[in-house]
Amino acid sequence: MPAIMSGMAMTLEKFRKLVAIDPNDPLSRFALGKKLFEEDRSPAALEEARGHLAFANERSPEHLATYHIMGQVLLLLDRKDDARQVLEEGVRRVAGVGEGMGRDLGPAMVDMLAQL
Repeated sequence: MPAIMSGMAMTLEKFRKLVAIDPNDPLSRFALGKKLFEEDRSPAALEEARGHLAFANERSPEHLATYHIMGQVLLLLDRKDDARQVLEEGVRRVAGVGEGMGRDLGPAMVDMLAQL
């Protein structure tokens, strides 16, 4: 999925098309869930985002950003227990990362947990 990684501005419609092309790709599902979270905070959109993020998390549990975004979505859906579980697992996984992508998400997730 080079277009996402290259930083090109992508619309919600384009993310939906990517998911339609390969609905089993966890990165496409993460990207769509994140885009929904960023652009539409309605309960229906947040629930759709949660579904895509849960799929991505199940298929690619090493992708740390999924925990961070899904925790935020669950909090907005007032699913605090679920958010706590997701964030705690994200923090646990970040602790296992030496240096690299996602390491910076640990403190953010710890802060979110502290607010629960």
